[in-house]
Amino acid sequence: MKPKYRFKQAETEAELESVFALTHSVFAGELGQYQPRPGQRIVDKFHSKNTYWIALAEDRVIGMVSVHADAPYSVAEKLADPSILEQYGKLAEIRLLAVEPEHRNGAVMMGLMNAVYEFARNCDAIVISGVTERAGLYRKLGFRDLGPAVRVGSADFIPMIAPAHAPAEKRARWLVHRERRKSAG
Repeated sequence: MKPKYRFKQAETEAELESVFALTHSVFAGELGQYQPRPGQRIVDKFHSKNTYWIALAEDRVIGMVSVHADAPYSVAEKLADPSILEQYGKLAEIRLLAVEPEHRNGAVMMGLMNAVYEFARNCDAIVISGVTERAGLYRKLGFRDLGPAVRVGSADFIPMIAPAHAPAEKRARWLVHRERRKSAG
């Protein structure tokens, strides 16, 4: 039986602690971007300006995305010429995107990306430092490369950008799929 997912903004300390633990699991444990840390939690350097959206299976956080719309943007650190970002207008940045491996599927990505598009509705573009192994997925979501991959720790990231407004047809399909999952569960 497929899990039933819920998506919401992280609001409680317990939800944020789950975000920090999932961030550690994926970015330190799986990708090797960071060294493992005592307490097995990573609090993002932009925590104070991030908005966190979470995916829940039952009442357990199994996925998260953090996004903000205030410069500076970490993607600029991965560009030979960070000033190229100025031509894209108001930006939203996906800082972290992490999902437990057994829940990496279209439903979780759809829910998290819908949250990103809702957050970025007053922006012109969305930027992300995409893990090279997932570049194909990001490109399917409408992202394109801004420059070559850059190594951070043991992981390679590609600076990428996409329009802030999902193509209407793709967003409509996602919303219909979400409603079907709701009514089936």
